[in-house]
Amino acid sequence: MRLLFVKESLGWPLANGHDVHCFHRMQALARLGHEVSLLTATEPPPPLLERLQLTLQRTFPTDGKVAAESLRLSRLQERFRSYWGVSPARIAAVPRVAEECRADAVIVDGLNALPYLGAVEGRCRVWHAGDEWAWHHLSQIQLSRPSTWSEIRLALIKGLYEHAYGSLVDRIWLVTKTDRRAMRWVTGVRNIDVIPNGVDGEHYRPIEQPQGERSCVFWGRLDFGPNIQALQWFCQRIWPSVRRQAPDARFTIYGFCLSEPVRALACQEGVTIIPDLPDLRAEVARHQVVVLPVVSGGGIKNKLLEAASMGKAIVSTAKACLGLRLEGPPPLLAPHGIQEWVQALLSLWQDADRRNALGSAARLWVLKNHSWTAMAQEAVASLESRQR
Repeated sequence: MRLLFVKESLGWPLANGHDVHCFHRMQALARLGHEVSLLTATEPPPPLLERLQLTLQRTFPTDGKVAAESLRLSRLQERFRSYWGVSPARIAAVPRVAEECRADAVIVDGLNALPYLGAVEGRCRVWHAGDEWAWHHLSQIQLSRPSTWSEIRLALIKGLYEHAYGSLVDRIWLVTKTDRRAMRWVTGVRNIDVIPNGVDGEHYRPIEQPQGERSCVFWGRLDFGPNIQALQWFCQRIWPSVRRQAPDARFTIYGFCLSEPVRALACQEGVTIIPDLPDLRAEVARHQVVVLPVVSGGGIKNKLLEAASMGKAIVSTAKACLGLRLEGPPPLLAPHGIQEWVQALLSLWQDADRRNALGSAARLWVLKNHSWTAMAQEAVASLESRQR
């Protein structure tokens, strides 16, 4: 198939979920023999292009004027186009590039990408949403914390946006059944495919490193609401009890875009934050346990797939396990409540054989169920089903 991906930008190193998904999906599709093209607002970095086998790569024009009226957007669609700052000239460029690469499908990637479908006709129009965004915001609301109430307004805005552009979408790709149910309710679109996230098992492979005693680690975008809530919950509710029983325990946080709420957690004893590390694999290998204390948000957690692929012992909330492809219980510990979390960490720190067994089982599971090649094959099957 001939596929055109449209994305605002694609950065390197891959620092956010949508960049990870888009890059690896394009790479896997090209390796399967499909013709993959990319249209972005800015030129992708050379290291990224070197790893992709693109048939065509274009950037949006920097000049040229197109009247918004010529796009035939509805009044609400036009308002959201303006809200996201997507120019009519860029929208008009998408069908031209699609014609140049003779695309069978145009796949727009990311939350703000829907307006780019505003002038596409005669080709399969796909929105790779990843998560359903209204549900994403609603999941973060805690009635006891007024600081989270602003998520209600964001959920309404995102839900209205998704509904407004539903008529321009032929298919939507999401990563969990929960997101699919929410998206169908919000948009009315029926052709929604659940295509889970994958992991690069060669890149995220086990690395032998000396490990710090009683050490645990977390990584992710440090300005992302669900990650902030996860770290606050762990550092405020779990970590003090851990330190009382293991005063030398160490918790290290890695990630990009360090926010003030996360920075404030570094004042706790035993907590270290190391931002903007280009490659965290060797550092993660130095820790005995990966913690995923996720309490909000949707989708599949890339960090869980990466940790499993690296053969790490994982302690996680049940929330972080949603959307995983499993036959039986997940190969990790999923404690409930503060004391179970404390005991899970203490027991793993004391038992190297159990850590190794959990890590080995996690790697076998994730390579079998969450390879990017398998996910790319499911994406192609989704597109071919529309042609039949």
